[in-house]
Amino acid sequence: MSQLDLFAEDFDEPPPSPSAPAAAPRRSLVDLPPAPAPVTIDPPRRPNLTPVRTNLGHYRPVHRNPHETAFDIAEAVSYAWHHNQGGDSIAVPLGVVATLALWPLRGPDAYLAADWWLSLDDTQLLTAFRECWARWWIIRPDLIDRATPLHRWVDDEEPDSRRTCAVRAVVEAAVTRGLLHLTTSGDAYLRSTTDIMGALLTIMRSPGAHDSLAEVHTPPDMAELMARMMLDVKDIQTSMTFDEPAGGTGGMYRAAAQVLRDNGVDPHGFGWSLTDIDPLAAAGAAVNAILWDLGPHVLVACGDTLHEGNVYARASKEARESLERRDQLQAQAAILTAVRKVQALLQGIAA
Repeated sequence: MSQLDLFAEDFDEPPPSPSAPAAAPRRSLVDLPPAPAPVTIDPPRRPNLTPVRTNLGHYRPVHRNPHETAFDIAEAVSYAWHHNQGGDSIAVPLGVVATLALWPLRGPDAYLAADWWLSLDDTQLLTAFRECWARWWIIRPDLIDRATPLHRWVDDEEPDSRRTCAVRAVVEAAVTRGLLHLTTSGDAYLRSTTDIMGALLTIMRSPGAHDSLAEVHTPPDMAELMARMMLDVKDIQTSMTFDEPAGGTGGMYRAAAQVLRDNGVDPHGFGWSLTDIDPLAAAGAAVNAILWDLGPHVLVACGDTLHEGNVYARASKEARESLERRDQLQAQAAILTAVRKVQALLQGIAA
């Protein structure tokens, strides 16, 4: 990984997205069953979990091999999708898994939300998907717009019944195989133990498609070894930027972020620029940037760096436009709220 200064003024980087205030319950969620709140009691110890403690004090009840678990989930999802004749578009099952991973319920017992997901009917399930992506678009529109291939389908007003059945099968396969154990921790270090999006893309994409895109996914263990060999924390300074011109779903960045955290360094202080020619891989990287909490200085591009050259300039412009569009919609919503308050006041006076 070479270093590129995304913090320089002439790079044209999008400004950090401000933290979103706590949102009031959305009206479209009224008909959903309530999500289970995390409990305070310790869950029973499971035989496939091993407590590990890092030098940062993280208590990690992780799978003995989270990478094997990720590929087990990916194989189960692939089987569920194809066995239920979901179709050729692997963006849909990828998007389902991404939604479950991004669902905002966090905590040591958040995996108990599996029962809640399985209790939803088709309409409620689609509503929950839309709410999840809408929430994250308000917080990080730059990354969610990059992930559009994974959530475009949730806006279909009349989804195909066969696809709906396959989506439900994917949800069941993912949550029953332990996806929420990997993705719902309140600690970003624990959520970064593996790359579920990379595993899923590797399993679901055909060998021919891999060859046509010249995709070679770096094994996660190898990525971790490379990150530890390449990163000398003593020489690293905040405001430096890591650049990955063929980053896939971000596996090298996951490993790098873990090395930083192992040494007491917050990944939020660095820039992370990644590009990939595959729109699905770039979309997965955008989801992972949120899941792994890489921070506000993340730029994910999609393009051919050999032919286009400075892909990041275009990606930076697109990210700025996403932030501006979000800000405009928020301003319009605030104005509409103010108008309604005035109308209610006038009606009260007239009465």
